Amino acid sequence: MKEYTSQEISEHLEKSRYIIEQWFKELKIRLNHHVEKRNGEYVYTEEDLKMAQYIAKQREDGIPYEEIFNNLHSIFTINNKSQFPENEATFMFEEPNQGLGKDPEQLFHDIAQDNEVIEMFKHHSLRVMILSSMLAKRMDCFDEDLRIASLLHDIGKMGIAKNILLKPGKLSDLEFTIIQSHSHIGNVIVRKHLGLTRAAKFIRDHHERWDGTGYPRGLLGDEATIQGRIIGICDAYDTMTIDRRNYQLETLSQSAAIKELQRCAWTQFDGNLVDAFSRMMEEEEGMIPDYLLQKL
Repeated sequence: MKEYTSQEISEHLEKSRYIIEQWFKELKIRLNHHVEKRNGEYVYTEEDLKMAQYIAKQREDGIPYEEIFNNLHSIFTINNKSQFPENEATFMFEEPNQGLGKDPEQLFHDIAQDNEVIEMFKHHSLRVMILSSMLAKRMDCFDEDLRIASLLHDIGKMGIAKNILLKPGKLSDLEFTIIQSHSHIGNVIVRKHLGLTRAAKFIRDHHERWDGTGYPRGLLGDEATIQGRIIGICDAYDTMTIDRRNYQLETLSQSAAIKELQRCAWTQFDGNLVDAFSRMMEEEEGMIPDYLLQKL
């Protein structure tokens, strides 16, 4: 029977290892399902992979954890026999329900439900995630942290008043400083709540500029992560073509938005990434589902 490491399951599902381990921790607590530990590494079976796939699909459909775990025992074979000493068995699974729910999609869904600002930007965030993931794959730097960061890049806006975010006129210096804070706030939320320090850095960097005049740290050129630079380009493109509520401006066509990105290459944006993005938009069609393309 084929066996899998935590990393292989993580890559297969495009989920972080942390999230996978939390799922199996909950399986141990609720259903006494054991995962073998061999040479310090947890080894997962085909049945474990199927369970993880099921949980991932249910979470994508917005099914609560409680319902998912209530159904698992009737669908899958539960391994109630521990294949390693009890002291090792309890190492991974010490306390019930600690960390369950630290799932990026659930965090996004919960905040969007409870926070009017994030709800307003929800479809924008989903589009930026799709575009960023595709561009990152072209640049050979796609992984789960990039996907999470692009989905949650605006999560820090939950702490900013709507009258500032959507102000039709010019922002005051103080208001602009408040707007700038969302990169740092998003960084803190993802780092502290999800424990994803690498994804948090990408969120922090997505408003840096190639010429060093961006925020929050004024990084120059490739001092900012390539993932942050990718999210910045996709964020700007989506804002120009669909979501211009912040600026009270007419949306641009795809070609006009790409020309604007090209005009800002090597000043605001990484020119190589702009070229790659431009080619991607010319070659790919139907990337964004129709329901996410409604202008708000």
